[in-house]
Amino acid sequence: MIAHMVGRDTNEFVEGFALELSQSGMQRMAARVFSTLLVAPENGYTAKEISEVLSVSAAGVSGATAYLTRMGLAVRRRVRGERVDRYNVLGTTWAEAMTSETQMIRTLSGLLEEGLATVDTDSAAHERLTATHDFFSYMAVEMPKLVDRWHASRRT
Repeated sequence: MIAHMVGRDTNEFVEGFALELSQSGMQRMAARVFSTLLVAPENGYTAKEISEVLSVSAAGVSGATAYLTRMGLAVRRRVRGERVDRYNVLGTTWAEAMTSETQMIRTLSGLLEEGLATVDTDSAAHERLTATHDFFSYMAVEMPKLVDRWHASRRT
C-alpha cells in the first residue's frame, strides 16, 4: 500500500500545511489533497493512491482533484502505459494560479465600477466601493509584474 510509503513526519507536514490552507479559505479536502501532491513522487499520485495516503474515500478525492485542476493548482496527466490519471503539482503552480486570479480581479474591478455608478457619490457605500475598486485595479496591474519577477528570479 502506498500509505506506508509516506513517513510520519511527511504526514504531519501534509496535515499541518492543509490545516493552514483550509484556515485561509481553501476547502478542507482540497487542501489535504494539494498538500499530499506537494510531497508526491515525480509522477504524482493516482486518485486511489491519494485516497490511501489520506485514508479517505475516493469520492472525497474526486471532488478535491476536480476543484484543484479547475483552479489550476494541480494537473491531471496520463503516464504512458498506465490506464489511470495521475495528479501532480507543478513548481510554477502558484504563479499560474495568481495569473488566473488576476483575470478574476480585473472582472471584479469592472463590476465595482458598475457598482460605483449605482450609489450616491457622498455615501459611505461609494467610499467603500472606491477603496475596493482602487485596490483591485492596483492588484490587476501589479500582480502580473510580481509573477514575471518571480519567473525571472527562477531563471538566474
